[in-house]
Amino acid sequence: MIRIAFVGFLVLLAIMVETAAPAFAAWSPSPSPSTTSFGLGLAADRMAAERNETITYTIWLNVTGGGHLQLVSVNLTVDPDLALAGAAITIPFSCGTITSNVTFAEWQCSFLKSGRSYVWSVPAVVDANATRGRTVTAVAQAIELGGGPATPRTAQSRVWILLGVLELQLVASDLLWHPPAPPVLGSRIQFTVNVTNIIPTTVDPSDARNLTAYNVSIAIGISPFLDVGNGSWRSFPRTNLTPSENINVTFTAIVNANATVGDPIWVNATVVYEDISNRSIGPKFDQLVFTVQAPPPLRTDLTSVLAVLAFALLAILAATLIAPVLGERNLVIDEVFLVHRSGILIQHLSRGPGLRKDDDLVASMFLAIQEFVRDSFHTKATLDELSFAGRKAAVLRGRHLVLAALVSRGSPRYLFPQLKAAERALEKAHGPALVDWDGRVASLDQAGPVLESFLAGGFRRMPGRWR
Repeated sequence: MIRIAFVGFLVLLAIMVETAAPAFAAWSPSPSPSTTSFGLGLAADRMAAERNETITYTIWLNVTGGGHLQLVSVNLTVDPDLALAGAAITIPFSCGTITSNVTFAEWQCSFLKSGRSYVWSVPAVVDANATRGRTVTAVAQAIELGGGPATPRTAQSRVWILLGVLELQLVASDLLWHPPAPPVLGSRIQFTVNVTNIIPTTVDPSDARNLTAYNVSIAIGISPFLDVGNGSWRSFPRTNLTPSENINVTFTAIVNANATVGDPIWVNATVVYEDISNRSIGPKFDQLVFTVQAPPPLRTDLTSVLAVLAFALLAILAATLIAPVLGERNLVIDEVFLVHRSGILIQHLSRGPGLRKDDDLVASMFLAIQEFVRDSFHTKATLDELSFAGRKAAVLRGRHLVLAALVSRGSPRYLFPQLKAAERALEKAHGPALVDWDGRVASLDQAGPVLESFLAGGFRRMPGRWR
């Protein structure tokens, strides 16, 4: 009986197994949680920095997968030209500082949860003596502790230290000496402004773009006691200066008649530019200052003194007695032109109506004067001579005006005192208006009377009947 019951149990068990087999075949164990992992990132808040500036580094640690990281060590190492600002470092709530000095900091973090990002903010100051024109590198590293062998994560950030890429220098000479002799009235001084990219051309070509000065602009300031040309070089923009490239701006200035002994005369230069990150750098500034001196005394040796005195006596006799008598009294002035320094004709008068018929001569004279104005250097009044169709002309360059007279007899050089006297009369009558003259002849109402007086001999030094 027992045997029959046991056999029946086995048969029943076999039937149950066969019936449940499909269900067991379809079953698989539920998956285990995925492995927890993390990623590390590092970035700086700028691509380039100067000495004493602060670079702020940001570290990201992103936890992924399931569960959490039980214990992680994070550290940051910076270049020796940088110094970590330990008191200003901010770290996640789950982390604590293990060690910190000027170039290295380490933190330990616990129970970092999956799906979260943990952020550090680490300021670093560029050293006051940091090496110019190179990269400084910061390296972040993170590693999981207590989880068996693990490979640390690392991240890097590079910042260019663009320091003193441009150098500004202002030098002066008096065309004979360097540095120039103490200036006196009429001294000619040559100034040169030099701006150089001091990075050598041997720099790695891949770094040249980072070591270029962009949007370089030079501005030059000049003392009112110096006369110079009207060149556009006073403000000298240039797109960029690559390593070893330079700009030279050279000009000549003359100590004008407005200066007195003891007055300071100066020239300065300012340069600003941008780095690769479009940050403005500068201004860099340089200035030269001189004091107007009295003319130097004569040499003390007797021979030189006697020679100078003899020459001076002869010059005085010729200038005051012989030349005026033989020269000035024999002058015949046919035409007089008054031209503004801009080249605009203000007034033209002729000695007689018959002279106006020679239109070609007058036109040629005016064109020559305009060319003279364009080429002239605004200095103290000086006299130049021109020749036209057998007649000669004297041209006086003044501060704001050019006076020209055409003579048919006599030497034009004897016209200088009269031209200078007429120019002074015009400056006295219309000096302020001539500085920024707007082109209206009506505003210079004394020009006509002064020129008429000039033609009539009103500015002669020698007595006698005018011819």
